[in-house]
Amino acid sequence: MEERTIESLPLDGGKLCLNFVNTVHDRTVEEPFEYLSSYNDLLEWSVKLEILSSPEREKLTSLADDDPEKSSAALRQVLEAREVLYNLFLAIAQNRVPNDETQGKFNKLLSEATSGLALQIKGEDLNVQHKWLEKDNFRYLSYPILKSAYDLLVSDDLDRVKECGACGWLFYDQSKNKSRKWCSMENCGSNVKAKRYYHRHKKKKED
Repeated sequence: MEERTIESLPLDGGKLCLNFVNTVHDRTVEEPFEYLSSYNDLLEWSVKLEILSSPEREKLTSLADDDPEKSSAALRQVLEAREVLYNLFLAIAQNRVPNDETQGKFNKLLSEATSGLALQIKGEDLNVQHKWLEKDNFRYLSYPILKSAYDLLVSDDLDRVKECGACGWLFYDQSKNKSRKWCSMENCGSNVKAKRYYHRHKKKKED
C-alpha cells in the first residue's frame, strides 16, 4: 500500500473547500488518517492547492519556526474550521439542513476570512478581481478555503455535493446526470466493485 503523504493525497473533492475537508482519510473508520499533523503539513498542502506560492510558504515557514506555539495554535484553529465545513457539507450531502450551531460557527469564520479580502476593478471591461491581505497571518491559509465554501453555498449546485459511499469523503459531482457515488472511480469505485464481485462469487461457491 502506498504511503499516505501530502504529495500523494488525491484531490477528488472537486472544490477547494471539499479537498480541504478530505485531508482526513477515511472518515468511516474509528481512527482516520490525519494528513495535516503539523503546521508544515498545512503549508505543503496549501502550496499543492496553490493557496500559497513557494516564496510565501518560505516566509510562513520562517515565521512558524520563530513562533512554534503560535503556529501550533493556528493549526488547531484551522483544523477546527475544517470540522465545521465537514459538518456543514455533510448535512447538505445527506439532504439535511445544517444545525444552527454549525451555521453560526461557519458565519463567524466567514466574517473573519472576508475581513482580509479586497477587491480590485481593472481595465475598460471593469474586470473585478480579488486579493488577500496579510498573507503572513498564520490563519490566512483558511481564508480562501472559507471563500470557496461560501461560493459553493450560494451557487445553484448544492445538489452536486455528495458523500462517497466507500470512504466518506465529500465531493462535487460534475457528471451530467449527477449520478456519481464515489469520490474516485479509480480508487473507491473499483474497490467497492471488487468487493462485491468477491462476495458474489464466494456466495455462489458456498451455494
